[in-house]
Amino acid sequence: MGLVLVVLVVILVAGVLTGIRSRRRQAVFAEGIVRSLSSNQSRAGFAFGRISDAKTDREKAIAAAMNRALDTVSQQITRLSEERDVLRHILQTMTTGVIYVNSTGRIEMMNQAAEKMFLKPALQVQDSEHWAVIHNYELGAAIDNALLFGRSWSSEMSLRPGATANVQVIPIPVEPHGTVGARQVHTALLLCNDVSQWRRLEQMRSDFVANVSHELKTPITAIQGFAETLLDSEHDAETEKEFLQVIHDESVRMKNLVSDLLTLTRLENGSSTDAFHEVNLADVVSESVQVIERMATAAGIQIDNQLQEGSITVWGHDEQLKQVLLNLLTNAIHYTPTGGVITVFAESYVDRVKVHVSDTGIGIPKEDQDRVFERFYRVDRDRSRATGGTGLGLAIVKHIVQTHGGELGVDSQLGMGSDFWFTISRLRGLHADL
Repeated sequence: MGLVLVVLVVILVAGVLTGIRSRRRQAVFAEGIVRSLSSNQSRAGFAFGRISDAKTDREKAIAAAMNRALDTVSQQITRLSEERDVLRHILQTMTTGVIYVNSTGRIEMMNQAAEKMFLKPALQVQDSEHWAVIHNYELGAAIDNALLFGRSWSSEMSLRPGATANVQVIPIPVEPHGTVGARQVHTALLLCNDVSQWRRLEQMRSDFVANVSHELKTPITAIQGFAETLLDSEHDAETEKEFLQVIHDESVRMKNLVSDLLTLTRLENGSSTDAFHEVNLADVVSESVQVIERMATAAGIQIDNQLQEGSITVWGHDEQLKQVLLNLLTNAIHYTPTGGVITVFAESYVDRVKVHVSDTGIGIPKEDQDRVFERFYRVDRDRSRATGGTGLGLAIVKHIVQTHGGELGVDSQLGMGSDFWFTISRLRGLHADL
């Protein structure tokens, strides 16, 4: 555009100068035009200088017409520049990776999303051969086919060897005007959509369905087997009672599993914090211990509640916090041998309270500690099933604590017991003494 504009202005100036008699005036007027074309002092956008050396009416009319034309051109250039900046910003903030390869196979542009996918900074790869940047034979061949033959191509692949990221790649031929010999010239645009997270979610959903099916199949099989045995032959009262007890226990286990699944689904779909209020944490702990104490006594385990006295005010939902404590206490009972001790205590900070449920149980191997809060993950599957666990208790704890804006974790050594802990925010300005 700049070159065409200069040519047009030169032609116009030549015509104007032909009609001006004074060579000095011609020179002065021409210099004014040159100065106007060569000046661009606007900080807000592109702008030509003003032609202000006109003296005669004819020169003034010409200068006014040229100034209006230059203003129009300046505005158009400024608008185009602003639109270019907007498009550049959109391109750089897109989550889709975009790479532009010219007709010679060199990369001319790569946005930030593509930088992350290929682990290459845009400035470093600019004007590089695409084979030097994209180390994937199938994708490289697709780019060459787009450049040579204008063929579109799409697939889903791993962009980097050994990486877990799977992406969808769509090279798009761009056809400029002109041909090279009898062949159409092409460039290529690569659009890379990262679908790694979707694939992980799909895998999690598949695993979840498989786990639920397995967990339901076990009690259903037991119920069916013992029921068929009772129906097929006669048994003494003691045997029938034993079989019926198994059927009852497995039915309860199924009911608990379904109940936990519904609770977990409700939490995962989003739990509102509108019902949060002031909660006396010491009261919640005492109520939870009272509920679980009979189970602990039957297992020969002592519960030491160190929060029996005093007021510890936090912000949350009392029933959900009770669910957290009941699940942690139940888990501790399942994995603590007879004669063990479970201790509940808390640490007070300015903005939060850290609650601990510590036991003297069998402990958790280090490699399993990061996964104990996953759905259906069990360190000892046989022990968990024997105690009637659903494999969802700690996953429910995780979601409730996260809904309350807290953190959770476990510190454990094999054979030395475990310390499960979680944090919960306390009311601002209140400092309870523990």
